[in-house]
Amino acid sequence: MAEDCSFATVRTENLTYCPNKSNVGGVKAKCWYIPMAQLKTITKPTLTQNTPYAESITLTALTPDTSKGFKRIDLVIDENELKSGLVGAKGNMKDQAQFDGMIPNFVKENIGFISRHRNTPMCWVVEDSAGQKWVVLEAYMTKADATTAKKYDENSGTAFNVTANDALWAFDGDIVELADSPAAPGE
Repeated sequence: MAEDCSFATVRTENLTYCPNKSNVGGVKAKCWYIPMAQLKTITKPTLTQNTPYAESITLTALTPDTSKGFKRIDLVIDENELKSGLVGAKGNMKDQAQFDGMIPNFVKENIGFISRHRNTPMCWVVEDSAGQKWVVLEAYMTKADATTAKKYDENSGTAFNVTANDALWAFDGDIVELADSPAAPGE
């Protein structure tokens, strides 16, 4: 049977807005990351004609490999942003997700993180100000600028950007955050 490629059967939903409900911008001052190679399970939704919009972008599982887990990054407050957009030509648009973050302080650990993971495909989980977790899969670092800042009262740290040629995904489950292991002698 041939797949119906008609817009006559495409799902539509009302996208209502309640002005009495509190809607705030921004993301919380923390995020989590894990290299894609350390994820055991990523379960995306099965889409049918009846799948609601919200369910169509909600992951049902995000499970690290055994003895692996997400690591947390604390961020500078009010300097981080999550974006979901479209790229491409009219009639051939594709999803793109982007996360801009700023890690506080100009310190060795932060510079080392950027150097180590500049070409690592990562999974990033970012919680918005309302508490919804958003997932950027197969994301690559596209920019990282570390600065001491010029003045005492300016923010020093590393502003970075990660971009994925994929949709932005929602996730309602728990994040398995792995504690740092003590360094072995000589490390």
